[in-house]
Formats: sequence, C-alpha cells, structure tokens
Amino acid sequence: MEYGQYWDAFYRKTYVQGARKALWDVPAALSVGRDLEIFKSAFLPGLPLLDIGCGTGEQARFLAAHYPKVVGADASPTAVALASAEPASGNLEFRVLDIADPEACAELHRLYGDMNLYMRGVLHQVDAAEHPQAVSNFSLLMGRSGRLYFIEVADNIRSYFAGAAHGFHELPKAVQEVFVSNLPPHGLNLEQLPRLFPAPEFQILASGESHLLTNLMLPRGEAVRIPAVYGLVGKG
Repeated sequence: MEYGQYWDAFYRKTYVQGARKALWDVPAALSVGRDLEIFKSAFLPGLPLLDIGCGTGEQARFLAAHYPKVVGADASPTAVALASAEPASGNLEFRVLDIADPEACAELHRLYGDMNLYMRGVLHQVDAAEHPQAVSNFSLLMGRSGRLYFIEVADNIRSYFAGAAHGFHELPKAVQEVFVSNLPPHGLNLEQLPRLFPAPEFQILASGESHLLTNLMLPRGEAVRIPAVYGLVGKG
C-alpha cells in the first residue's frame, strides 16, 4: 500500500481544505503525556526518540521537552509541512518517513544510531501482510539499546460501539454513523503481541488494556474513548 499518498490526501482534505482536526487530535498532555508515565523509566534517556506517525507535531513537541533529540516522522508530506510550520525547539525536527520502507528506516538508523520509538495509533493502519516488515524496521531502528512503546486500537472496537459504549448512543445518529464508518476494520489484541514481537529477538516488558481519547464530545461533556491496547517492547 502507498501510505504516503493515502495519508497526504487525508491531511490535505482535513487540515488544509477543511480546516478541521482528525478525531484523534487531542491535547498532548492527554495523549502522549499519559503514555510517558509508562515508558519514561524504560527508555534510555540519552537516545534519540522517534515519534512514528507524528501528524501535525503536537506529540513530538511535547516529547522534545523530555528527551535530548526528537524526530517526528510521518508518511504524509502535508502533515510534516504543517508540523514544521509551527515553532519548535532546537532538539526537534520533522521528516517524511514511511515506516514500512526498509531503505528509509535503514538510512534513519545510519543518521541517528539506536533510537527509542513512540507510536500512537499507527500499526493497526498498516496492512496485516506488511506487519512483519514493519516490525523488522522497528528492530533496525531500535538497534541494541532502543525500546518501543505503542498504543493501538483494540480489535473489539466495532462491537464496543455497536453495543453499550458509555454515552456513545446519545450522539446524533448521523454523527455515530460517520464515526463508525471511519473506524479501522482491524485492531490489535494482547494475545497477538508475542506473535508480532517474538522471542528471542524481542522482549515484551509491559502490556495492557487502555483507551485512546478523541475530540468527539458527548452531550454531557465527556470525550468519546476508543478501546486500545499498549505494549512496551525491548530487544531480547
């Protein structure tokens, strides 16, 4: 799949032409800020950090306050241009990168060496047939010292909202239909993680159930939450 073309069209239509935000675009303190509590003690603090699927850069700017070098990477040139247009600290840069491209990932590792990886809502958007290549690229970027934290949409997402998701059915029917139609067809579950990141090459240091906040608000003022799973992975 040509991820760059697909996501570039999305960011042009949503952010440039529509002047809107994606559903997952929430304040960094409520997204990566909460994830940081899980992975901060596990990431070697001196390594560069790669924010995979950085979008318009809010997460990467937050992370740049905690790590000496942060690279925000996205397959969409439009997203990277939007991220680069905002003020940033000197230890932060943005670049176009398709995480499924082994040559691009190898070049990034040549530039920066071993890296810690942060990935929020990306892997479930990669075709299942390309998961092994993506994981191989993660391994290359991590090297011997880096670690990976990811949080991804859970595979029960459609049944969750089709059933009794708290407050979701209070939204107008049209809003519900638009939301559900934009959900990914597949997600991850905790049982898949050892197959995605097999021993002895990888070691799953932590995993669990969580949620992804959205900027879609329920009538009572609460944000819609998407069921998710997270993992913290090191090299074996």
